[in-house]
Amino acid sequence: MRYALLIFMLFNHCFTFSMENTHNTYKGVPITPQSLLELAPQTPEDLLEQVGQCMEKHHNFISSLVTTPHPLTHRARKQKTTDNFALIAQYEEKNIAKNHSLFNYVLRFNEHPTFSMPINRWGSRVAYWIYASDQGNVLNGNLNDNFDCSLIEYIPSYQHCSRLAHYLRVKEVAEKKNFQVLRPTPTYITHIPGKANELSDENYVVVQEWINDFQEIKNLPERERITIKGNMSVDIIKELYEATVYAALWDIASNLGVDKHSCYLHIADLEEPFNHKPQFFYFQGEEGKKKYVEDVIAGLERMARFFLEDQEQFNIWKKLSEEDIDFNSLCNHYDIHINYDPEYLRTKD
Repeated sequence: MRYALLIFMLFNHCFTFSMENTHNTYKGVPITPQSLLELAPQTPEDLLEQVGQCMEKHHNFISSLVTTPHPLTHRARKQKTTDNFALIAQYEEKNIAKNHSLFNYVLRFNEHPTFSMPINRWGSRVAYWIYASDQGNVLNGNLNDNFDCSLIEYIPSYQHCSRLAHYLRVKEVAEKKNFQVLRPTPTYITHIPGKANELSDENYVVVQEWINDFQEIKNLPERERITIKGNMSVDIIKELYEATVYAALWDIASNLGVDKHSCYLHIADLEEPFNHKPQFFYFQGEEGKKKYVEDVIAGLERMARFFLEDQEQFNIWKKLSEEDIDFNSLCNHYDIHINYDPEYLRTKD
């Protein structure tokens, strides 16, 4: 079968289920809005040239998608959302670019097929701002002119920029543990000319190398999904666990994919959820540490649901959690605990 090689991926390296010393650093340096640009991997020369050409040719289009209208009002926000969709539709109709996401803008330009450019749409950015301003923690579809948008319009957001931070963490643990199967999609960041130099979703965009024939497991036919899951050995499950805990992959189950040319598992989308605050990006401070625990638990529970159909694999996942002394101590500290009850998992979003 296409994915049969997964069965034979056996490794000799040992796993330790710990945070090691920190949960918010890369190579020992705390990940912050100030440090992330310095920590970012250097874009390969050939890709850098392609991104530069794309940015020069489509600068106004890209800039428009990320720019906040001022003053930000309910009407302006709705109009901006409509305008962005219309812009993307024009690019798709002219066969210039295609949006590969149902919720955000994951753009792939036809003249530059080696990369994609994920940009978070207004829904998640407004929700992020609302939470950051202590006005709520979920997207409020009834947001109207009674809401004081001056509370949020100048707050930086790190929604698509956060992909780089999570990528660095997955990259680091993959190198430390010598991962054999799990691969994070190579991720870089580029400045939008004419914008300020401070990190924010309005000033920078993320660029990810394009994986040909990538397919998310959740979207595959049932028979293929069953085959892939059934071929996941204990060591593969360990890699998934390590990545989830180390990089706080809150939605890894939905973003896990394969390509038909290799036996690797890929993680394509590494953004943080919108109920974060820029004040503790990336998991800095006590509030950030608690949020880290919450995000990891969300990821562990979603992967547990992923394995529910196979009792043996589900038990392996559960055992890995039970043996993770360091993470369990954090759960106890914040009195937040993993729930692996099957009925709960089946109804969890």
